[in-house]
Amino acid sequence: MANKLDPMDLKQIIGLHHDGLSNRKIAKLLGIVRNTVNAYMQLFEACDRSLGELKELRRPSITRFFSQSLHN
Repeated sequence: MANKLDPMDLKQIIGLHHDGLSNRKIAKLLGIVRNTVNAYMQLFEACDRSLGELKELRRPSITRFFSQSLHN
């Protein structure tokens, strides 16, 4: 994945999707490409945690969790 977002962006994507916004709407709100949101949503859905659990992760934890996932 070429475009890496910072942990705050990841948390925003998770939170907005958890609140029911579409990937298109999230991309527009955050000013990022929809395909980037789609790619991260696929990654989130493939992990062993719910969006609610991911939303509760603190920044260092979410960084470690997804940096490991991105390198596998």
